[in-house]
Amino acid sequence: MTGSTTRRDLLRLRAVLLVVTGLVVAASWFVVRDVHDRIGQVLARGAPAVLEATAAHAALAEADAFAIDAFDSGEAKLAGPGDRYQNRIAVASQSLTRVAEHNVAAAEGSRQIQLVEGLLVAYTGWIAQADAHYRQRSTLADVDLWYASRLVHAPGIGVLAELDQLARVQREALDRQLGESLAAPVWIGLLAVAALVLGVRLVLAQRYLRRRFRRRWNVPLLLGCGALLGLCAVVVFGVLAQYRAEVAAGELRGVTDAWAQRAAVAGDRGQRELRGLVTRTCERVCGETVDRFVAGLPAVPRVEAVAEHELTTRVKAVNERIAAADRMAGVEPLVPVAGVLVLVAVWSGFRPRLAEYRYEPR
Repeated sequence: MTGSTTRRDLLRLRAVLLVVTGLVVAASWFVVRDVHDRIGQVLARGAPAVLEATAAHAALAEADAFAIDAFDSGEAKLAGPGDRYQNRIAVASQSLTRVAEHNVAAAEGSRQIQLVEGLLVAYTGWIAQADAHYRQRSTLADVDLWYASRLVHAPGIGVLAELDQLARVQREALDRQLGESLAAPVWIGLLAVAALVLGVRLVLAQRYLRRRFRRRWNVPLLLGCGALLGLCAVVVFGVLAQYRAEVAAGELRGVTDAWAQRAAVAGDRGQRELRGLVTRTCERVCGETVDRFVAGLPAVPRVEAVAEHELTTRVKAVNERIAAADRMAGVEPLVPVAGVLVLVAVWSGFRPRLAEYRYEPR
């Protein structure tokens, strides 16, 4: 084998290693960067949007129950629907505003928010009208309260149903954020194959140089193999961060379901009071609509399965898990560092051997 042939082989082998290394590093960076960005979006917007939509649902259900209780107990004579009602309505309104700030469902989410805002204004208007009629000792107060509460609880079209839909579209958008990540198995599989090819190439280059130049070890190439393993470890950290974020998203669904159950208990309590109030007002014959409403109430009152403090603890835990996944995905800057180390190792490993053939054929 002539010197010029050996030099060409060395240049070709080095070029292949540099190109494959560049591709592996670029792909690794895109994967880890994508994971970090998506988890950051879930932490900053996706999870808050879902939680705030659920909080608005629970607050409105409780507000309606408090308003009904105020009218049924006679408290409304002194304080209208009451401070508890006002506080929960304020919470519902604030939560809805925060959903708008964190909205991840694009135009569909915005339309749903606008619809709920309009219905909420209509509801508070009915309650205010019921308060005015109640102070005038008019039976129209019960009618107003009935329409207000049915606006909230009407199956499929009430404010609570629309808030459920709002939470659903936010949750679906959050799931898409994580589900469309480059850390999907197919992309990670391709990246693993590319990294394996690079590793095999580095080992073969080591063997070639040892056989051709009678040198047992090429230290730079050995260091390059170590840097490649470090790069793979960084990508594994990114994949684990994706997995932890997906687990936290599953726990988030459990939290919102438990929260919705608490809201259902409050709503059930309010609707039972409304039944008693309305049936007393219309005496024996209340009409088909009221009869259907009464027949549709659960025979046995719902029981709260999750205490408020437990729910708060679970919400905090979910947020902490998402934040931990975001920190884990923050290894992104290590990708170019490991990549540069591999590139430098390849370049340095071939440089002394190429220097031995630095001449121009005549």
